[in-house]
Amino acid sequence: MSDIYPIAVPKWGIEMVEGTITTWNKSTGDAVAKGDEVFEMESDKIVNVWDSPVTGVLRRILAEPGDAHPVGALLGVIAPATVSEADIDSFIASYAVKETGAEAAVEPVAATPTGQTSDAYTRSSPSVRKLADELGVDLGTVTGTGRRGRITDDDVRAAAGGAGDMAGVSIIPLSPMRKTIARRLTEAKQSIPHFYLTAEYELDGLMAHRATLNDTGDTKVSVNDLLVWCVGQALIKEPRANVNLVGDDIHQFESAHIAVAIATDEGLFPATIPRVDALSPAEVAQATAALAEKARTGSLTKDDISGGSFTVSNLGMYGISQFTAIINPPMGAILALGKAEPKVVVRAGGQAVATVLTATLSCDHRVIDGAVGAQFLAALREVIDGL
Repeated sequence: MSDIYPIAVPKWGIEMVEGTITTWNKSTGDAVAKGDEVFEMESDKIVNVWDSPVTGVLRRILAEPGDAHPVGALLGVIAPATVSEADIDSFIASYAVKETGAEAAVEPVAATPTGQTSDAYTRSSPSVRKLADELGVDLGTVTGTGRRGRITDDDVRAAAGGAGDMAGVSIIPLSPMRKTIARRLTEAKQSIPHFYLTAEYELDGLMAHRATLNDTGDTKVSVNDLLVWCVGQALIKEPRANVNLVGDDIHQFESAHIAVAIATDEGLFPATIPRVDALSPAEVAQATAALAEKARTGSLTKDDISGGSFTVSNLGMYGISQFTAIINPPMGAILALGKAEPKVVVRAGGQAVATVLTATLSCDHRVIDGAVGAQFLAALREVIDGL
């Protein structure tokens, strides 16, 4: 069976544990040349394209669009047309034994079960069809709420009269992206010993500097753009906060590669601006705008969301005064920025009104001590006050 090539879920990135097929670009029986784009898969908030490393025929598709599968799971089989169907069946069965240590039934995608319509079959996974049979639900009567109309477990349960019969309740299944977000944030909160440091910054000088930049330049710089630029400079002043924890090693970066949390309808994207310390505020603004557009259109690449050394999350534009954020591993810290608003401050023994922003630094205590976090916040103050 050396001519048979398994299509398995690849491991794109150190954090990846599963992927979800979004599109098959080939159908069963199609010829496949080396380098052909065979399928697209969503993982860790981005869509990757799988290029075939071999030439042959796509003999079997074992995973349908919308279904999540762990790294290493068998998705399909490429083999020459001369290989028999029996050999393909034997290969798939032996692959299942190798993965699980037990015999596993192979259910071809092309078959249609008794009692379910062909359309409903193609819009559901084997586990969903099994659940429908157990609950006595005709999938032909179920409206799918998943990607491209896919029928989910929750759709079947709702049709069976479960949670869906509660007045005023809508069942919204987690998208693959939200599942990834949920998994990674849960792991981060459970495994990382967070501690928090909060500081206030007067931004009147920064606001005046921003006005000058926008009056003299072609690119409009936002308050957040300028704050990200300031963070980049502060990380060079206090590089011990500019770190990742990878295994048992601390990776300390020479440049500030800042991941900015970009909010979309699908969730938060920690998109990375490389070498912020070497950019101008206008270049930071341009980079942020480009990443936001790619996030909005779903065209972020693996490189766009990788390689960050520090994260900045700003909810000030939503009227939030202060918040704490969850660290995005492997990064060692994240800075949460609130709304810049007027406050009464004391200057030279008297009262004055200043534009004040509250920033909260979440640190991974395994790699950043309290004193280091405090010194980073002090370095940030020095940069802001120097504008």
